[in-house]
Amino acid sequence: MDFCPGGDLSKLLDIKRKLPEEDAKIYVAEILLAIECLHKNNIIFRDLKPENVVLDSEGHALLTDFGLSKKGVTDEELNKSFCGSPAYLPPEILSKQGHNRMADWYGLGVMTYELLVGIPPYYANEREQLFDNIRKGPLKIPRSLSNEAKSFIVALLNRDPNKRLGSNLDGEEVREHSWLSNINWKDCYDRKLKPSKPIEQKYNNVPLRINFMDTDENKNKITGWTFFEES
Repeated sequence: MDFCPGGDLSKLLDIKRKLPEEDAKIYVAEILLAIECLHKNNIIFRDLKPENVVLDSEGHALLTDFGLSKKGVTDEELNKSFCGSPAYLPPEILSKQGHNRMADWYGLGVMTYELLVGIPPYYANEREQLFDNIRKGPLKIPRSLSNEAKSFIVALLNRDPNKRLGSNLDGEEVREHSWLSNINWKDCYDRKLKPSKPIEQKYNNVPLRINFMDTDENKNKITGWTFFEES
């Protein structure tokens, strides 16, 4: 992988809290193409979250950490592993009913929401409450978002994977949504879109201190955990 000095989207959200729609849209479009490429090669990613999207020196997004990726999962042969990060798990993984590539499009919906709102949908500090919210809680979307953005998020977060955006034509179907209508997909593929340039991180010469103790046990109590339980 190329050197990516721009940090990751999680760090960007720490700094900016949330992003304007046009800025978020470029990241979403680039991630969409990456997921679509994986799916064309019969690979599902299964752990899409801001921490797993790194930024190069120009701010372009790249997927990283393929530890939970799975090869050879088809729509006909569902995988029943319980894996992923809590706030980003789709309902079908929680229920262990089996999942396929549609889990990635759900993850894209969660991340789009987080980029625009600042927190994942259905978020709760306690894991069981979070899981309950994902299964049956109401989806609350701020009125400040455009109707197209709301529609995009709702379509990706459909609890029925067979009705989720992308269920018919995969990435092509997601790309055709009205929220992404102003994206030039050839330019996106060629990395000619202009994302915000990452904030340059400066370091001094003070020796690095490594502290293995968590200074704030309640910070990110749910976010960042990753589960894997093979069926």
